[in-house]
Parts: sequence; C-alpha cells; structure tokens
Amino acid sequence: MDTVLTTLLAQHDLRLVVVAALICALSAFAGISLLNHARGSSGRARYTWLAIAAVAVGIGIWATHFVAMMSFSAGMPTGYDLPLTLISLVIAIGIVGGGLWYTAIGTRRSDALLGGAIVGIGISSMHYVGMAALLVGGTITWDPLLVSSSLLFGIVFGAMALRVG
Repeated sequence: MDTVLTTLLAQHDLRLVVVAALICALSAFAGISLLNHARGSSGRARYTWLAIAAVAVGIGIWATHFVAMMSFSAGMPTGYDLPLTLISLVIAIGIVGGGLWYTAIGTRRSDALLGGAIVGIGISSMHYVGMAALLVGGTITWDPLLVSSSLLFGIVFGAMALRVG
C-alpha cells in the first residue's frame, strides 16, 4: 500500500487526479440514473436507455482512467499506443454495458451483485489494457499482489455499487 500512496503523491499531478475523481463521480451518477430509466422502461426503450448508459458510463470510466494517466509523470518521455487505447475504450463500453444490461433485466436481488461484478471486471480490463497502451523507454513490471488485489476490489466495489444504486 505504501507503493501505491507514494506513487500517487510523488508522481501524479494531484489537480488532474481531482479532475479524474470528478469525472468518475459524475459518470457514476449518470450511470445509476440511466440504469434506473432502463429498469423503468420496457421493450425498445429499455434497450435504448441501456445503450446510452453503456456508452456514457464506458466513456466516463475511460476518461477517468486517462485523465489520471495524464497526471502521471514517469520521469521520462511517455506516449500511448493508439490501437490499445481505443481497444480499452471499447472494452469499457462493452463489458460495463453487459453488466448494466444484466442488472437491468435481472429479476432477483442478487442479479445487481453479479451485474456489478461484471462492471468491476470491465473496469479492471479497461484499466490493464489502458496501462499496456502506455509507452515508456523501459519495462513496466507488475506486482502480482497489487494486481490481484485491484481486480478483487474492482469486482467487490462494482457489485456493491450496483446493489446499492
């Protein structure tokens, strides 16, 4: 945990981190609002609301991630692989949209938990593909404990968020 905090405080522009947090909060609010519209609709209207929610939330998650990435200073020149960056956006919209869809059509109380877990998987997938898009003049190594913890937290928090929302 010290590594995460040190990296955040020493290698990020905290003003952009605040902007990323605001984007995240607005995206979450929009997502829950749109999901509630979808739940209250039927037929074609439901699918329209779900498509709008998938795009809005997917772009919001992706924008949150990349604004936070732009706040990061690796201490060397960096860039982004455009195809991987775009794939991360498609992943965010597709997988998160699938979780929202499952939540909206679910009939059991536990369906929101599973839908939220899918959303967490989508966020995690977008994050690691987006991180793979980061180009640096060196090698990026991953701490397996931090990666597995982030995946677990993403799934649990996603499940809780859609259950509560």
